[in-house]
Amino acid sequence: MKKKILEEKKDTAFFGTVYPDEIKRFDDSHYFNEENLFHYRLSKIRAFIGEKGGKEIILGLQTFYTDLNGKEIANPEARDKSEKELDIKVLEIPPNDYIAHFYLRCGDDRITQIKLITRKGKEFVVGSEEGEERFVQFINEQNDYIILYFFGGYRKCLEAIACGFIPLKAYLGNTAGYFQLKKKMKEESFRKGIEAKLKDLKESDVVLYKVCQLPDPCFNSIIRFCLF
Repeated sequence: MKKKILEEKKDTAFFGTVYPDEIKRFDDSHYFNEENLFHYRLSKIRAFIGEKGGKEIILGLQTFYTDLNGKEIANPEARDKSEKELDIKVLEIPPNDYIAHFYLRCGDDRITQIKLITRKGKEFVVGSEEGEERFVQFINEQNDYIILYFFGGYRKCLEAIACGFIPLKAYLGNTAGYFQLKKKMKEESFRKGIEAKLKDLKESDVVLYKVCQLPDPCFNSIIRFCLF
């Protein structure tokens, strides 16, 4: 099953400038292989900001992943630490959300702007408006894809970047209906209708009802465990 799901995972084009003998790489794709496909989720991104010519530049990134037990793992800072940052911007991604859209601009020698938008509409924009806007495949046209990880390269600043993504339906499989049911449970009339019939439901349906009543972090952990 995992092998079939992984066949749906794709990478975007590799945007930016690459100097093979000089550029330093970062790559988070190892969090999503056949052995650990559902073990981690991208939970936070930090962007290190500098300045060049009076404009904001992206020095580099740091990504964080949360495992099945809720432990957050910090990856090494993908940047040249000799370049002093003026600011650090952070995108927090809660358990019930994910990055669905990825926009960027590229200059002649660096990535000039990154804009990320989550499924729930949270925006994260770093960099400046200079450079050429690049088309990041079709993932930005709808909310049907999950961005799983990023990879790229840097020297004195962020010079190249790409992401790995997968269709939402392929990743969640048959559990998509559970998320829809949990959302429906927030409607009082629907919830009370189920509560009135609880004694007539099968034990498995009662368990499902109780799981959908749990807080989002607990619910998501159970779904992840079932997938694993």
